[in-house]
Order: sequence, then C-alpha cells, then structure tokens
Amino acid sequence: MIKIVVWDNIGNVLLGMRLGKATDTYALTDDDPAAVEGAPTFEEAFAGYEIELHQIHKLEELEPLIEDTDFLVIHKERVPAEILAKGKKLRLVQHLGQDYRGVPMDAARELGIPVAATPLINYVAVAEHSWALILDYMKQIPQYRVHMESRAYAKTNWGPIIVQPGIRLAWDQTLGLLGFGEIARPMARYAQAFGMKAIYWDAVRFPELEKEYGIEYVSWDEIFSRSDILSVHLPIKPETTKIIGAREIGLMKPHSFFVNTARGKLVDQPALVEALKNHKIGGAGLDVMFEEPIPVDDPLHALHEDLSYNVALTPHSAWQGPWTWVRDSQNIWFNVLRTLRGEPIEYKVSDW
Repeated sequence: MIKIVVWDNIGNVLLGMRLGKATDTYALTDDDPAAVEGAPTFEEAFAGYEIELHQIHKLEELEPLIEDTDFLVIHKERVPAEILAKGKKLRLVQHLGQDYRGVPMDAARELGIPVAATPLINYVAVAEHSWALILDYMKQIPQYRVHMESRAYAKTNWGPIIVQPGIRLAWDQTLGLLGFGEIARPMARYAQAFGMKAIYWDAVRFPELEKEYGIEYVSWDEIFSRSDILSVHLPIKPETTKIIGAREIGLMKPHSFFVNTARGKLVDQPALVEALKNHKIGGAGLDVMFEEPIPVDDPLHALHEDLSYNVALTPHSAWQGPWTWVRDSQNIWFNVLRTLRGEPIEYKVSDW
C-alpha cells in the first residue's frame, strides 16, 4: 500500500487529473485528440498501484498521518519542521509551485527526503493576463477600438490620438508588485523585457532573487506611493481581507493603474470604486471582485463601460482553462510515478 497525503486548500493538485473526457464542466477540448488521450485521470495514471490517498485541509490532520506517509504533496501550505521530522517513511515531498517557502528544507535534509517544486503553468497564465490588462491601459486599446469602429479617423487626422494625457511608455514607469510569489516573479521578468523599473513588498524578503529579477524591496507604504502600475499578488487569508483600504489607495499617484488578478476580498472595493469615480487614480484592471459573480448592478460595471475611467473587468478568467490544470497536475503526479519506478524526478530543489 502506498500512502499519499495531499494538503491543498485551493484544489489545483488533483484538479487536472480528474477532468472528464467529455462530461465534466471543464472537459478538455478535442482539437487535439492525441493530447486528450495523453491526459490520464488519477486512476488511469496509477493503474497497477495500490494507493491510499488522503486529502487534508489543516495542519491538525497532517500530524497523525505523517509517520507512515510515503508521499507528501502540498500547495501553498506551511509544514512545521517538527511535523515533517516525523515522516520517517517519506520518499518525496512534492510542492506545487516553485515558491516552496512552506517546506522546511533543513528538516527534509536531515531525513534525506528529496524535495521537488514544480512550476505552476496556471500562475504563468495569470501573470500574462495581468500584463494584458496593463498594456491595454498603457496603450489605450479600448479607446482606439472605438475610434476605429466609429470611423472617427475620417473626421480627424489619421494617426495617434491623445485620449488621456500622462500615459507613458513602460520604459518610463515603475511596476509595483504587492507580494513576490510565483505569479509576481514572471511579472518582474516581463518588466525587465520592457526596461521597466520594478519594486516589491512581501511579508518575506528575497534578497537572493532581487538581483536575478532586477527588483527592489520597499516598505508597505512605498509600494503604493511609488508605483505607476500596482499589481496585487497576495494570498487571501482572514488577516489579509480588505488589507488594501482607502488609506493605501489614497497613497497612490493620480495616474497610477491598479491591477488585481489575485483575490477580490483583498481590497476594500467601495474605497477603490470611490477613487476611480473621482479620478484619484488612473484606472484599474480587475479579474477578481469582492463578490463573485459580480452583481449585475455593481458600480464597477458603469466604470467599465465609460472608457474615461480606464477600468477593465474580466470574469476571474486569468487562469485561462483546464489545460493549465492538466499540465500542473501531471507535473506533480508524474514525479510521484518516477519515484515509484526508481527514475530521476524533475524540478528537484533539494541538493541531496
């Protein structure tokens, strides 16, 4: 019997291994039948193995299971060193996501347990979506679409139109990343490609990553006051609910653009709406809202429909689709299979 414990309160670890071939809400597309057949369910992948799978949601559930667990799979959870030290039978600690700060590496080293941290394709998709919202604002694409559809160029000059003075090139702007986890890091990489200055705040500082990503660590207030583009990448917890309030929004520059592809409940939404209505900030790109689905009469809709407010709304779609989940899940579970077969694992972050 192979005992596997999954600690994942978001659901990504197994989601891509459970998508139905035809009947699931998020069924895979059939534009590439070979790819669909190559995306096994959990049961298909582990056919021939006797698996005892435990899905847990809190630390108290882990402690009584850890002593005879073979594989521990976690996503964005923090395992205390003293708990991991009890896992004498562990053959692999597998983390979903390259930001594996919750894994006690010293404890894993003492036990000689290999640790793997697979990248989240899902998170790369979110980073791309965040940048799409940013470029949409900086290049004023919605305004140009109306300009072309209405044939307004026939009555004016053919060429650029100044819709909102003060919009500048990415080169001239400072990108602020509120949180520096696995979505924020590719965001910083993209900023480097644009020659853009980047700053970040996180509850944990990452000096070793600052040079690699060309980014500067700043204080909580500075991230709001210095950013021309502020992109939110914090986890939602009881202590982070409405962590971005009227005071923080009030620190932002009049032309600054607020991006949230993390969680809507991180923000005091009425305070954000008030700032947008009064042009206290330059605009907002929101993939997440405080209440989802967003009510049909929510004031954000009116701001989205009036291009002068520079508000772009998308329906919590930055993750893009089920294929991102499939790739994430397969990266994890194929590593477990590699261990069972005695093959080298991928995305290993331990040096023992």
